[in-house]
Amino acid sequence: MSASAPSTNPDNHSERNQENFNLKPIPPEGIFSFACHPGVSCFNRCCHEIDVILTPVDILRMKTELNLPSHEFLTKYTSFHSLKETGIPLVKLQMRENSNGACIFLEGTKGCSIYHNRPQVCRSYPLGVAALDPRHAKLQTEGQSTEARFLIQEDMCMGHREPKTWTLKEWMNDQGTIGLEEENKAWLEIVAKLKAMKMAETQQREISLFMMVSYDLDTFWNFVFESTFLERFVVDEKTIENIKSTEAELLKFGMEWLQYALFGEGNIRPRQK
Repeated sequence: MSASAPSTNPDNHSERNQENFNLKPIPPEGIFSFACHPGVSCFNRCCHEIDVILTPVDILRMKTELNLPSHEFLTKYTSFHSLKETGIPLVKLQMRENSNGACIFLEGTKGCSIYHNRPQVCRSYPLGVAALDPRHAKLQTEGQSTEARFLIQEDMCMGHREPKTWTLKEWMNDQGTIGLEEENKAWLEIVAKLKAMKMAETQQREISLFMMVSYDLDTFWNFVFESTFLERFVVDEKTIENIKSTEAELLKFGMEWLQYALFGEGNIRPRQK
């Protein structure tokens, strides 16, 4: 089960023909019908001709399952694109050649070959998320969430005709998206800040740092441990031990460091001379 939908968030990005879409707002207490399985007539059709933008957590999970270094995974399975009207680089999953636009991980009628580590946007479908403007006065005064959920209903998808019903929370728990959303939160906040800054393609230093930390953890590991990084920044011994041995911890640390490197914010600071 894999598709994506238009959204202000890069992890829910697609350019599938929007004329075949219906987007239905759904409140937290809302209930919807949906099921996807080999018995549904459209099974795997949603895994064709789509744009799936990968988050850093997606890339880490997928490259780990495939036992590949970052650069090899990126070269073999992805391509780079810039977020519209910015210089922010995003990683898009490749489609298989000569296959009517099938996802590179789709194995015929068997489905997704990396199903247990499929990207967040594939897990979320048929739900999408749109970011609301946090400056909206009503949101501020009422303390409402700055995210809105919606149900994606495509003409080709027969899953909506299945009798199985879900609440938002039940679906997110079943698909394992709650934890992933939390893990991706720091990165999405960085992307939002870069968009607000109107980062351009001419800002090569910022783009290079963002790409390294977000997508190429092997290079970032070398940057931290095989350069003067630890001499220049204050990092406690426990953190050093964690990030040296665990890539998930290294990625978390990388997001914290990007806050400093790009915006001068966060808890990481250079050593006093």
